[in-house]
Amino acid sequence: MSDGDRSRDDSPEDQDQSSNKLTSCDNQPQQLSRIFYRTADVDDPPFSRLFLLIPKAMSEDELRNAFQVHGKIQDIHMVRDRRSQESKGIAYIKYEKVSAAARAMEEMNGTVISPHVRPLKAIISSTRREGSVRDPNEHVKMLRLFVVISKHMTKDDLRKVFQKYGSIINIKVIKDKLTAENKGFAYISFSKASEAAYALEECDPSYKPKFAEPFSSKRHRDNEDTLPSSGSIYGTVSPPYHQTISSSKQHPSPSSISNDHRPSPPPLLPLPTTRLSSNNESNPSLTLSPLNNSYHLLENNNERRLIVRCGMTITNYHVSKLFDLVPHMEECSSISSNTFNEHYFIVRYKSCQFATYAREKLHAFQFPDGEILSVQYYDEKIVNDLVDQTQNVKYGDTPGIGQLIHQMSNLQGIQEEYVDYCNVPLPPKQKYASFDAPVAKTLHIIPQRPISEDFICDIFNRFGNLIDVRTIDPQLCHVMFSDERSANTAMETMNGQEIAFVRIRIIGSDKSVANRKRQKMEEAFRINQRKSRKARNDVAVQGTNDSSILSKVSMAKLGYFDDLFLREFVDKDVRRSPSINRGYYIRMKALEYALNMFYSTYDQTAVQIVNLGAGFDATWFRLDDDRKQRTHFIDIDFPEVMQRKLALIEVRSRLKEQFEPMHTFSSLENFAVTNEKYSLIGVDMRDSLTLNTLLQSVKVDETKPTLLISEVVLTYMGRSSCNRVIQWILDFFQECVLTTYEQVLPEDGFGQVMVAHFAKLGSPLKCIHQYPTSESQVQRYTHLGFDFSVCVNMHNFYRNYLSTDEHNRIDVLEPFDEIEEWQSKCAHYILLFGLRTTANVSKQWFEQMDNDFRSIIYLKKDTLTPSNNQINDEQVKVDVQFDIYPTTMTYAQRFGHQSILIHEKFVWTMGGFGTVDGRHRRLKTIEVLNIDNGDIQRLDNHSLGEYVFHTCHTSDNFILLFFGRKSPGILNSCASIDINTLQVSNFNEDEKILRRWRHCSCFVKENNRIIIFGGCISVSKSTNDTLCLKTNGELTSTQFSEIKPSNRNSARLNAYKHFAVLSCGLLENNEPTNEIWLLDTTKHVMNWTLFQTNGTVIPRYSHSADVVDDTLWLLGGMNADERRPPGLCKINLITGDAVEYIIPTMCGDQPIILYNHQTVLLNKTTFLILGGGGNCFSFGAHINQPMTLKFDHLVN
Repeated sequence: MSDGDRSRDDSPEDQDQSSNKLTSCDNQPQQLSRIFYRTADVDDPPFSRLFLLIPKAMSEDELRNAFQVHGKIQDIHMVRDRRSQESKGIAYIKYEKVSAAARAMEEMNGTVISPHVRPLKAIISSTRREGSVRDPNEHVKMLRLFVVISKHMTKDDLRKVFQKYGSIINIKVIKDKLTAENKGFAYISFSKASEAAYALEECDPSYKPKFAEPFSSKRHRDNEDTLPSSGSIYGTVSPPYHQTISSSKQHPSPSSISNDHRPSPPPLLPLPTTRLSSNNESNPSLTLSPLNNSYHLLENNNERRLIVRCGMTITNYHVSKLFDLVPHMEECSSISSNTFNEHYFIVRYKSCQFATYAREKLHAFQFPDGEILSVQYYDEKIVNDLVDQTQNVKYGDTPGIGQLIHQMSNLQGIQEEYVDYCNVPLPPKQKYASFDAPVAKTLHIIPQRPISEDFICDIFNRFGNLIDVRTIDPQLCHVMFSDERSANTAMETMNGQEIAFVRIRIIGSDKSVANRKRQKMEEAFRINQRKSRKARNDVAVQGTNDSSILSKVSMAKLGYFDDLFLREFVDKDVRRSPSINRGYYIRMKALEYALNMFYSTYDQTAVQIVNLGAGFDATWFRLDDDRKQRTHFIDIDFPEVMQRKLALIEVRSRLKEQFEPMHTFSSLENFAVTNEKYSLIGVDMRDSLTLNTLLQSVKVDETKPTLLISEVVLTYMGRSSCNRVIQWILDFFQECVLTTYEQVLPEDGFGQVMVAHFAKLGSPLKCIHQYPTSESQVQRYTHLGFDFSVCVNMHNFYRNYLSTDEHNRIDVLEPFDEIEEWQSKCAHYILLFGLRTTANVSKQWFEQMDNDFRSIIYLKKDTLTPSNNQINDEQVKVDVQFDIYPTTMTYAQRFGHQSILIHEKFVWTMGGFGTVDGRHRRLKTIEVLNIDNGDIQRLDNHSLGEYVFHTCHTSDNFILLFFGRKSPGILNSCASIDINTLQVSNFNEDEKILRRWRHCSCFVKENNRIIIFGGCISVSKSTNDTLCLKTNGELTSTQFSEIKPSNRNSARLNAYKHFAVLSCGLLENNEPTNEIWLLDTTKHVMNWTLFQTNGTVIPRYSHSADVVDDTLWLLGGMNADERRPPGLCKINLITGDAVEYIIPTMCGDQPIILYNHQTVLLNKTTFLILGGGGNCFSFGAHINQPMTLKFDHLVN
């Protein structure tokens, strides 16, 4: 066995003996050798390695796939058990560049890689031997660059040079104190470590950039002791706070004596900060280990046992799993105590070295997020006190125990009160100011890195008169006080200090500005406190409505859904567009389905319904009496929302007569109001401790069957927060069903518009990219702990569950002709169920949904992959891309139009929908594009009317326009326009000719005939009527075969030799088809024949079609049944061979929505694509810019 292998297998006891030899005076060469190898082990470049805590089941391939997107990986090392070769849940990734490592740490820390459920922990590890002796927040040292500059450079000059690399927080040019001259160097602080690293790598080498130590305040610098260097390659590292060290006997720690060639695990948090009282010089328990030349504090204690203090939500299972990360844990047992909101545990290790290591790593660790562990050596006095209080003191009456633990922890001095996550003493907690108190002063908190809002609330509450804390973005938080003196005291105390080991900067704001902003946001609640009932009614209603409740009211008012109570929550009438009304209608029907399923499954049983993020939802009010009697219904939302809802209930007699509060419970700003059948709880759902307390206060029974509703709520949370809420549900309720209505499919054109819309509103969809499909969602729910999960999208729901009569009822409520946008919206929303129930209930639920829908996606706990018959894996991925087509001005920003090539040079675009002066409307303007130079001419001096979904053909110097519509109720006749004079004339106005829109047509050159087929003749009716016309538009008397295509619209017709080729289309049941039909125009009775294809042709409609030689090319179109939109299809019209190709969903940085567009063949292998797209539900309209698609390599 080699020396390197032997050192890896040494036990801690063996290492302890060898390290004692090294520390003797006779082994100076060995000490120097260790220091030399420590320096040699620095990574090249430094800070390019990540230390990871990962799920033990994760493979190296999964790790590589997840992390290689951030940069080139040089090495991955998985730490494994020497004998079993099982993963220990620890890994190291070495990147080629520092910026890649920093970016990976920032984006991957705390994430969950499916199918695993445990979040990752990622920390920068700057050397290959780095272990517990180094700061785990190593990336903090990467936020600041030291640069050498010329003496004439200023801050502004530096900012111009370096701002391209990232967001600059501060620039400090070092100047001579006497002459104020530039000394020739400066410090630049970035907001992210990845940005600083990118600047270091890419800036001009003449700046000689290096990472600089984080800035420490003057008070800290003045109090620093002169201690040896830590061996940092960029300078010395000073202790974070003033520490007085006395030495007696030195005991090396396990991390300081390891000879492992791999890096030791860095600490999960920075080393615990020692804060000593005035008599701390005499404390013999602390010593500085000289062996590793660092500020590693060691405890002279042979105790193998630890006392752990944590929050009341932590169980023995959680503590044992956490402390088992440190090897050789032997036992974890709880201490029975009556302390309020705290649990105590004793953890025992095999040796004192491992106990010391565990205390060092886990003391002050956040577990879970927002709660701090206190880990101390076993003390008989503390344990006895806890046991005594269990026997003698009533529940909740336990003063002094927590403080005693703190005093033993070196986190609090005898005279000063410290909290675990702040470096300065603080006053005790105080009551919050009244919610409607005027804002006297607002403090802007600017942390170097994001800090939990819970920490900020806890700390600034201690200065008194705190109204609220609002997180604006990860690096800006507003803290509002009702008293200016309290705000000033908080600012003086905390400015430049650290919260959760993150330094903060505080800036005060003008109180009048803050007052105006807060007054607008809280006007409803404040006026609700006034005596005037009329004022309470007007403002409480008018000032608190959001777009969602207004859209629901618009939908209900028009008769889509019967809910008389929604209108009680608004005080003004609005009318949304038909597409928005339909979108909220399907949302309400989906949630109604979930309710009916739950009540039918638990018939005649007392149940509970918990509405998460309820807002102004009126579900409880519209329940029938039978359901109300056996249901405890609980609405949960933020306190401000629930306060406004209560105010509305108070002033609306129809609501108030059904809900009269009987009990009220409150905890600071959180509260619960109940009449034992209906409860309203105001709390942040992520605060599970308070939520549990309030649920128990309103007598929620965790054993009763419970339906939990998340109506577009969880997707706004980060993945870890969202998964914690789901885990809380599974922990709290023994038998439950979680119903989720939210978005999927973010990658296609419609999905990208949807995601960008929510991001622009400041409420991004934080989970959609991690769980982008229905399959990933059911996998997520099952892996998190549900016994069974099942999902259906809204397109399937509308088409298969709702009856034909219901479809007809909806169709007549409003004129509607946006079928592509409607089906896209439905395809991007799902109804998802996670069931923790008995096997019989799960079976009944599955059988009912399997009967209701044509296809569902489901997964049982004991299976690996979800069942789904909707995935199309027969599309071929090819290397094609869309390129922007250059024009001199915007062109063809419309859809439902026609574009036609004239004289092989000019493209005329007419009709359709587009945007004029910011308003969406039908367009009359004719646009002419010169394809030789990109020049555009706009023609308005004509009398051509509004044409949408029409067709066009040329005849001599005329363009013939066939049918189309103005609105679904006003159809057009045919018209011609002279391309030279722009004179317009109508033809074929005979009422016997069936007018239509969304039809298709082509010109068959071999017999000079124009063929028109199909189209819509009303909103709900299509035709299969075929017309044959002369080139001047005159209708001919032609007979057609009895066998012909069925009724359809939005198909395409192309000429091929003497045939007219009909492709695809939308059938009358709103289902797309992939049929190809040929019409032989040479015979006296024109004959329709169904063309047989060999290969994949995805059903589609509203696509484009072109014939090149013997090949039919279909581009884009709509099909809501497919996971990805239809791409490019090639069909050989001789052999019938067909191939489907996947195409990109982006052109440059713009999404592509390929339906209702037009294509012009620039040559035999290049499409010019003009317009297309549409109204994307409430997300806004998206219309494609002109672009080209080359497919020369696909021709053969």
